[in-house]
Amino acid sequence: MPWWRGRRDDAATANGSDDGGADGPPLDDGEPTACGWDAIDAACQRLYGDQTPRHVGYSPGRAFGSVLQGCSAYRADNHWHYVTYGLSNLFDDDEGDNDGLSGWGYELTWRVRDTGAEAEAPAWPFAILQRLAKWASDSGVLLAEGSRLAIGTPVTGYPHTDGPDTPLVAVLLATDPELGEIDTPNGRVRFLQFVAVDAEALARAREENLAAVLDHLRAEDPLLVTSVGT
Repeated sequence: MPWWRGRRDDAATANGSDDGGADGPPLDDGEPTACGWDAIDAACQRLYGDQTPRHVGYSPGRAFGSVLQGCSAYRADNHWHYVTYGLSNLFDDDEGDNDGLSGWGYELTWRVRDTGAEAEAPAWPFAILQRLAKWASDSGVLLAEGSRLAIGTPVTGYPHTDGPDTPLVAVLLATDPELGEIDTPNGRVRFLQFVAVDAEALARAREENLAAVLDHLRAEDPLLVTSVGT
């Protein structure tokens, strides 16, 4: 099943727990340290200070088969900023030599326009990011700056999630303009931002230069925030 066509109960609030914060799983003496997790937290803290994000943990967890351990959503000036945990190595460096990368070498982010209709970050982007991560992992696809994914249906998962209908039917990936790339004790991690586009923008990316399309979008909005309204 394509990643965007998951069941409704794939939503993060159904398959995981809404922790309400960005703390990692409790660690007892003798268990691995969460140095990779802490590095992601520190990167987000540089942007958002002591803000407590909405955090969703995915069940059963990465150690038991989930691709992602969790995802946090921060309130920015006019949008929600989602950041995943789990595509990089969150715990002790026990993965061997990986060319200086931590795990897959990236985490996913998504900036979704805050419409003011909800008091907290919407649930559906947690589910979509989880599905994209699982699809990439299961398919062995290494996502990178400039990757493009043609979906053909709303990127919000509508009507299979609680996400709204939208003309945005494709995804471009760009380095998150604020989080960028960080060094962690387990290796480098790039934050790849999910940039949702319509069919016309996807066609330009195919026929012309994808980097030029991203530059055009950055000129309109340097943070590449997704507005899903029709």
